[in-house]
Amino acid sequence: MPPVARRPREALVLYAVTLLVTVGLTLLSDVFGALRGYLLVLVAATFLYLPLEVLHRRGEDPEAFGIHRRQIGRALRLCGLWMLFTFPIYLVGFHVWQVQVLHKQFAPERARFDRWPVELEDAPLDPKPPREGEVRLWADGPEQLSLHWKLPLGQRLEGHVEGRPPVAIEGGSEGFQRIPARGDAVRVELSAGGDRLPPERLRLGAAGLAADEVPYEARRSFWWLLNLVLVQLLLVALPEEVFYRGYLQTRLDAVFPRTRRLFGVEIHPASLFWTSALFALGHFLVIPHPQRLAVFFPSLLFGWLRAAGGGVAAGVLYHAACNLLVEIAGAFYV
Repeated sequence: MPPVARRPREALVLYAVTLLVTVGLTLLSDVFGALRGYLLVLVAATFLYLPLEVLHRRGEDPEAFGIHRRQIGRALRLCGLWMLFTFPIYLVGFHVWQVQVLHKQFAPERARFDRWPVELEDAPLDPKPPREGEVRLWADGPEQLSLHWKLPLGQRLEGHVEGRPPVAIEGGSEGFQRIPARGDAVRVELSAGGDRLPPERLRLGAAGLAADEVPYEARRSFWWLLNLVLVQLLLVALPEEVFYRGYLQTRLDAVFPRTRRLFGVEIHPASLFWTSALFALGHFLVIPHPQRLAVFFPSLLFGWLRAAGGGVAAGVLYHAACNLLVEIAGAFYV
């Protein structure tokens, strides 16, 4: 297999393109809520398509960049070993962060793993006023829904929510109401100006998907867990590992050829550092919060796994497992 070419400029250009796409689409999704439903797919396609298209045009073999399906058994073993070693340590730190820094309570008795449909769970990070004529509905926590509306002047919103407990809805042309939802299902009946609200005016979640019908019915289930696994594996971990640890880290290995052995594996320290720094910067620019920079540290391990496993598979599995752990552990804190 021929050595990987030193192409630092190409690598930086592709990295800049991924930033433009991810940050640009994120900003656009704040303006056009419907884009939220396609955001992960578009970003994942960018991370997968760009490096593979460039390698194809240059006649370079993706296998030289660790992008292959070989040695899956080794990848599974490496992932399992690092999960056994790091997850208990992480959970201790996660508990301290949640309790001491975020001032949450550890309440396992209140953890619920039956959730509302995905379109409701996709809650807006920064709820904006609905457009005139719209009513927005989303899950605001495991046992609460939120209803936000803006109707033409003079119209009133009326209705009721059949659930546990039942809740009456009554307000003026603009309003916001939190709805306790501790049961297994809800049925939302709404009227505006005395007429039943048309389904296209009831918008669900951050994406603002139109309801199929009014009354709108939703039931809790455990299907979100399967959806979460598939999303984290196929739309988050796989494309990020292909781009960062497959393409970018391998390109930087050629730029910084000096190696060291770490836990019996030959790595390129400078390449590992800069790949992780760019990985953290990308996460920070999408959501500008200092804690987002902390992904620098697991990225170092993702990079080590790339070298130890001979490909990106171990990093994909461990990356997805880490994200799943964060999501599930968070359900125990309120």
